[in-house]
Order: sequence, then C-alpha cells, then structure tokens
Amino acid sequence: MVSFFGWGSSPSSDASQTTQEKSTPEQPQAPPKEPELLPFETPRPPLASNTNLKLLFGGMVFSALTVLVTRRSFNKKRIACIPPFYTSSLYHQPHSNSAMDAFEALNLATLNVLSFGMMAGGAAGYALNINNIDDMRKFVRAGLQGGSDTPVKSDEELEEEVTEWVSKVLGDKFEKQLEKEKMKRAFQQAQADQAAKEN
Repeated sequence: MVSFFGWGSSPSSDASQTTQEKSTPEQPQAPPKEPELLPFETPRPPLASNTNLKLLFGGMVFSALTVLVTRRSFNKKRIACIPPFYTSSLYHQPHSNSAMDAFEALNLATLNVLSFGMMAGGAAGYALNINNIDDMRKFVRAGLQGGSDTPVKSDEELEEEVTEWVSKVLGDKFEKQLEKEKMKRAFQQAQADQAAKEN
C-alpha cells in the first residue's frame, strides 16, 4: 500500500513515522541569510571582468621573464670575462663594445621597470577594487569629497577654478593666450557647423 508519508514503505515504518511526527511539533524553518556587506565594502565584479587581476598576473609573469633575461645577460658577461685555460689574466682582454653594452643595459632596465610598474599597478587596482576608468573616477571623486556631505564639483567648475588660479599666477599673458584659444575654438566650431549645414 502506498503510504502518504513513506511512498511505498512497509507498514511498520509508517507507524513509526506517524508516532515521531506526533511527538515532535513542526518548527518553521528560517530562510538562509545572505551575507551582509559592510558600508565600505563594494561587491567584487565577476572574475571575467577583473582587469586588475589580469594586469597583476601579467606583471608577475613579465617580471619573472625580465629577471631571467637580465640574469642570462649578466652570466654571459661574467663568462666572457673569465680567461680561457692556460691564459694569464693579465693578457686576457674580453671583447667589449661600450655602446652596445650601454644600449643593452638601458633595454634591461626599461623592461624591469615596466614589468614592476605593471605588477604594482595591478596590485593597487586589486586592493582598491579599480577595474576601469569609471572606477578610478569614482575613487578620485570620493577622495576629493573627503567623506563630507558636500557635493563634489563638476569638471567644468574645477577647470574654471584652475584657470582662475593660473591667471592670477601668470598674469595678463595667460589671459591673452586663453582668449586666443577661445577664439580659435569658436572659429573651428563655426566652420564645423557651416560644413554640417552644407552637407
């Protein structure tokens, strides 16, 4: 006989289940809670869009490769300075080209600095949760706001403030140059409008 609770189990198990259900009242189960984020925590984007992690791991691989290339170059120069067998070190003159050595050293230093900068940029981006220019802009605006409730000024207002400060520092020469630039922009805009009307 198909039982309501056991779906085909034996009658003895049906009886034991009914006695257990009578003795323990049903308790409502609470839904699982989702982890709450703190106010300063922002959710991490999915792994596919983590540009900062790609930059960090790329920088680490690039740093390892540049260290290997640098070490290989140093070993090559060191082995070239060892005199051959049965040759006195006084008479051994290894072949050297100062210009090529300097060029190679500049290339190796540039590679090492770029790889370290790439790795440091990725690490800073991951630590600050910055993946693109928009995230960087939000972070800088929050830093400019300084945690206060006053709204951050727009780019145009900030540009006007910088222009006023530079005009105070440099004087009339800057104002004349600024007027020339404004006239040049207005002329280019008028030309563009006229070309649009003709088309």
